[in-house]
Amino acid sequence: MPNHKPYRILALDGGGTWALTQVKCLRKLFAETFNNPDPTGHEVLSYFNLVAANSGGSLVAAALAENLRLSEIEKIFDDEKIRSKVFSKLGFWEKSLLSSIARIFKIGAKYTTKRKHTALKEIMPGIATIDLVNVPSHVAVKGDVKTHFLIIGYDYYRNRAEMFRTDINSQASTASIIHKLNGLTDKLADAGGRITLVDAIHASSTAPVNYFNEPAMFKVNNKMKYYWDGGVTGNNNPVLAAITEVLCNWDQYDIGEVQVLSLGTGSVSQLQYDEDSPVKYSELKASYEEPGLIKDIQKMSTSILNDPPDTAAFVAYMILNSSMPAKPTNFIRMNPVMRPILVNDPNGKHWDLPSGISKEEYTALNAMDMDAVEDEELSLIKKMCDNWLNNEGVPNQSIRSDSAMNCLIGHPDFNSAIADFKSWFTPSSNLH
Repeated sequence: MPNHKPYRILALDGGGTWALTQVKCLRKLFAETFNNPDPTGHEVLSYFNLVAANSGGSLVAAALAENLRLSEIEKIFDDEKIRSKVFSKLGFWEKSLLSSIARIFKIGAKYTTKRKHTALKEIMPGIATIDLVNVPSHVAVKGDVKTHFLIIGYDYYRNRAEMFRTDINSQASTASIIHKLNGLTDKLADAGGRITLVDAIHASSTAPVNYFNEPAMFKVNNKMKYYWDGGVTGNNNPVLAAITEVLCNWDQYDIGEVQVLSLGTGSVSQLQYDEDSPVKYSELKASYEEPGLIKDIQKMSTSILNDPPDTAAFVAYMILNSSMPAKPTNFIRMNPVMRPILVNDPNGKHWDLPSGISKEEYTALNAMDMDAVEDEELSLIKKMCDNWLNNEGVPNQSIRSDSAMNCLIGHPDFNSAIADFKSWFTPSSNLH
């Protein structure tokens, strides 16, 4: 008999400490949908069949697997002592001469990779010694084993994406593809040499160039492997990788309806410097910058960890919704976007800030990097997030928007997004 239960995906973007946004969003979702304002990680995971994550989002995924309550996961980002262990700054003697010179141009590493690995093991000791393939059993609630993980990294020497899976039988894995193409029908054996979920998220969260000083390094099958952040592969938003995983396993697992919850980590955007419409504040428009070697290196070193608003989400949405509904109930993208708002009032049509956000706050958020480690920076991220969660002005990221940045496809605000999330759990739903 086909499985008619919805197959649910939780996709968690990368974004450093901005991933605090994902945790706050999950708290709001569970408080209003299930009357559970502070669920454990395993309670959250029990509602999903696949968790796909990258970088900062992978840290959230691992903390859920550790079974920390959402309030405890918030502290990983919000508590300065814990945060500084993950983002442990390089000491004077740890900086190379080249990196010291590069920092003059605001390029180069600031944090130590090795101490991050140690900190992750300390924060999540429960999963630090469990093989990746055993995580689904570890997170199972009342013996119901169903939640798999897909963590994305970048293999430094093979120059390709590395998908760290808990599902050894996934038809998307290289071993399964070789097995199938060779016409083999016996069950795929576990080759051993597995890593832990902590190792996987260490690989996925080691951002290059401007952040960590060396690739994540650990042994796989007794051979040392080297990894950078999965954002390098173009999967900072991992939702398309998750949909691909589902397509490969559709028949194997009798997958029926697919429902996707894709959580971002917040973003800030400006208008182009030559925007014609009037702006209330000059800061809403980007300053013109002459392209050049140093400027382009600075831009590219951070852009590899960004994801354009439409790309991954739009392609994944189209795979599931060929009829292109304007407000898909099976594909929910939740992400606060600090952006200019085009208003038409008695003063005429002009660009303004979202309600509740000052010019100074917008400017500071726009200048803020993904490694926001100062308390005042985290306070601004939380203010943006709370404004969005409470529908006070900061809009939700569209799957596709028009030239005025208004929502064409997707959910224009958090309230409309959470309404469709709640609809997944009506009495007719039989997943829980």
